[in-house]
Amino acid sequence: MSEAVPELIDVSESVLLPLSPRLTAEQPDQSIDKDKPVPATILTGYLGSGKTTLLNYILTEEHGKRIAVIMNEFGDSQGIDQAFTSVDNGEMVEEWLDLKNGCLCCTVKDKGLKAIESLMERKGKFDYILLETTGLADPGKIASMLWSNEELGSDIRLDGIVTMVDTKNVERQLAECPPDGETMNEAQKQLAFADRILLNKSDLLDDNALADIELMVREINGTARVERTSYAKVDLNTILNIGAYADVGPETMPFSGSQNGHHHIDARIRTMALSAPHRLRWSIVDEWIQELLWDSRIPGDDASAQANSEMEILRLKALLLTTDFVPVGSDESFGAATVVVQGVREMYDSFVVPDKETTPEVDTDATHTTGLYKLVLIGREMPEQAVRDSWAQLLSRASVY
Repeated sequence: MSEAVPELIDVSESVLLPLSPRLTAEQPDQSIDKDKPVPATILTGYLGSGKTTLLNYILTEEHGKRIAVIMNEFGDSQGIDQAFTSVDNGEMVEEWLDLKNGCLCCTVKDKGLKAIESLMERKGKFDYILLETTGLADPGKIASMLWSNEELGSDIRLDGIVTMVDTKNVERQLAECPPDGETMNEAQKQLAFADRILLNKSDLLDDNALADIELMVREINGTARVERTSYAKVDLNTILNIGAYADVGPETMPFSGSQNGHHHIDARIRTMALSAPHRLRWSIVDEWIQELLWDSRIPGDDASAQANSEMEILRLKALLLTTDFVPVGSDESFGAATVVVQGVREMYDSFVVPDKETTPEVDTDATHTTGLYKLVLIGREMPEQAVRDSWAQLLSRASVY
């Protein structure tokens, strides 16, 4: 049974009690623009993957970053995820803790965004937000909540999803049966939605076994950056302020699918990259994306509505050269623009980004593995040939030569 999105505890300033008589804080991160929304990162991973170990490091070590950490209440980090408690009108209230290394911490319960709302009252005391999910949570649902919340839209921005993997047990976890009513299990979803994947406990496997695990992971999600870790030791710059939902390029789509014929446990879940070698008429592309995401059908394929009823698009990323691009909610039209598209399930957004340093009118290296301009899908039960045929039809109609 799928875990519900955890509710975040609302706190009242009137019941805050001092944790210690002297609290210190690091200086603000100068790389963070204080006038822009705070980057919020979702940390997910199956039970036992090492999330607690990573959080212990973040909340206790002197790493020089001011991170507000929202922890789920099912962790086992003694003394850290047991939030400071006081009594308010006879009820127990879990508080934000000011930690000596400059970070903030609270625990979460039930569902909602109240903890983040209360956290924003402390804006200026932190540079990053890290939201830990339970081991059984669907990160896509939480990402959609953060992405679509209009009240928080001016204060925070969804920065990325970091998935920790227990390399010793990941094959078994990926092979588990989905919960009733679901088509994928939690471990599969956590990999599919990830922007960063940490292969933790890598010291427990030899190089050949690690290479197989990494290949299996990349076949499910060919767009995420993969790092091998032991004891959850990772450079925090690798997982914070990565801008995974702000831009698309060689850094955010470094790899686009295995080409060696290896198959992971469930070959129905995979990454597919579609090249976009020419400038495209945006209105045609927009209609194609809408039909794919909103109607769960392959554009131009009359049989797909029935035959591909099980198709699920979990993640969409694209970097495209366009003409006549009109941002959502705007009357402004861009005659020629470089456009990024980001999608999570049926939700997607598109926006103009500065041209890349070498933006050719025609991307001469736009193959399905190395071209800069492309559209990438991560999903389940995607009929590859039908999708590629549909995209080829789009290119023939939308390309501006």
